[in-house]
Amino acid sequence: MEKIFWEILAASALVITMEQFFSAFLKKKIVGWKYTGMWIFFFLYHMSIMGLVKGPLATMTGNVIALAIICWFSYQTTFAINIMMILLAISLSGISEGVIAIFILLVQGDLTGNLYLYSVMGKIVFWICIRILCLLCKGKVEGVQKKGYGIFLIIIANVNIWVLIGNLTISIHAEGDLVKIWSGIITFMLLLVDMIALKLYLIYQEKVEEKSMKQLYAEQVRMYDEELHEKQKTIDGVRRTRHDIKNHMIYLQELLAENPDEAKKFLKEYLGENIDNKSELSKSGNLAVDALINYKNIIAREKGITIHLESRIPAELPYESTDLSIILGNLLDNAMEATEKLENEKDIFVSLLYQKEKMLIKVQNPYTGDLKKDRAGNYISEKKDRENHGIGLKSVRKVVEKYEGVMEIHTEEQTFEVYVIL
Repeated sequence: MEKIFWEILAASALVITMEQFFSAFLKKKIVGWKYTGMWIFFFLYHMSIMGLVKGPLATMTGNVIALAIICWFSYQTTFAINIMMILLAISLSGISEGVIAIFILLVQGDLTGNLYLYSVMGKIVFWICIRILCLLCKGKVEGVQKKGYGIFLIIIANVNIWVLIGNLTISIHAEGDLVKIWSGIITFMLLLVDMIALKLYLIYQEKVEEKSMKQLYAEQVRMYDEELHEKQKTIDGVRRTRHDIKNHMIYLQELLAENPDEAKKFLKEYLGENIDNKSELSKSGNLAVDALINYKNIIAREKGITIHLESRIPAELPYESTDLSIILGNLLDNAMEATEKLENEKDIFVSLLYQKEKMLIKVQNPYTGDLKKDRAGNYISEKKDRENHGIGLKSVRKVVEKYEGVMEIHTEEQTFEVYVIL
């Protein structure tokens, strides 16, 4: 009975620490009882199948398989991220137990005693490592920004696991305390290497995202400049028109006095002229929204696409201009990318509504063919330059999360609809 108690305690400690690790660094795909059920599966898996497994290689393989199943169903990750984070978790967990094992060897000279208790103590060290990592590493691991860095982290975790196994084997058979002390130092260093490797990876991810955001901001600034330039041209045109009208009125006044029939003829010709007036699509008064939609409308017209806008928003909105530009810019870019492939019915419908301190943004467009998704469920751009063009909806989702909003995507009858509520 006592053995069963310690088995349950050790398995529970493993489940708790593993769940804390993955939920700290990966985004959940499911919640509630489904999410809990996956970790109950992991617990039962350890209590049954893993209890029959012997040897470090078999144990590691069994853990990789079980954790891969959990990550696949529970978290928004790709296969590469799954493997990377699973190996890192197993490495950190194993090294934490290694620290306790070498400590026990130094104290009593062997590993006889309650092995389940030692395992629980190892999980406590693992939990402390997770808390430290949470303090040092802000943000989630969302994707392999560069394959070389992901492979490097996988290699580090894998090598550390086998170095730990060799180090423990040497410590167990060593007679002097000096060897065991050095083994303890090496094991502790392996723990630091794993933690530093994850920190460096997240720093690199932040830099890549920062670079992407700077590119988006630069694009918004360029669009503002073009819109302001267009407005300036319009103002100059109005000034010229006013000057011309004044001259025409002087001439008309003379005609009315001397030749009314000629004046009527002049008015008929003047009013019948085709005046090239570039009407603006968006006239809400909000510079960020108007500038972006009007600029995208110019691009859309060049591609034979018609943007239909329904806008009921005030001139002042409680959101940063750059955030609104990121949302609208990416949604319209994606809509135009899909619509320009169609032979006819190239229509994009945009709705903007601000009511009760909430803003609804809806972009709807037709598409042809099949939509592609990656393993994390994110839509994939068909453009060749994936590094720069695959961040559209991801950037929108980040802004939505910033305002604790909601983003939904519906695809029915070859129609792609994105709803954003801020």
